[in-house]
Amino acid sequence: MTSKTKPKKRKKMTKQSMWIILLGCAGVLALTAWVFIGSGGEQLTASGKRLIHTMDPSYFAKDPKAQAAYQVAKDMPEVLAELPCFCGCMTALGHESNLFCFKDEHGSGCNICEDIALEARDMHDKGLSIERIKDAIRQHFAGSH
Repeated sequence: MTSKTKPKKRKKMTKQSMWIILLGCAGVLALTAWVFIGSGGEQLTASGKRLIHTMDPSYFAKDPKAQAAYQVAKDMPEVLAELPCFCGCMTALGHESNLFCFKDEHGSGCNICEDIALEARDMHDKGLSIERIKDAIRQHFAGSH
């Protein structure tokens, strides 16, 4: 003869347990909302310039110069966000800085955008400040477009 075992009874959730779970969920939602809505959902440089996501450099594997420029945008967005672009995209496309050239494929088809990023990287690697980089870029590219 086999013995039948009774199924274990589940403990009923008390009102106190339900309130704790509910308040925990509400807290997580409030924190998430505060992070994304309270901050505008975007990051800014110290001077208030917007930092945006850029395309993955590996997308441009067949174009070494473009890949290098997109890598600069990925590695040092805070520098490119401070630099104007002189190809005309700031007026024609509404770009806010050279960083915006690399949010889509625009930067890969424009030597000026790429050159600004690559020269900025070289100057940054030499220890120049963002202000000095910005001045040098303006002097070099101001008459480009």
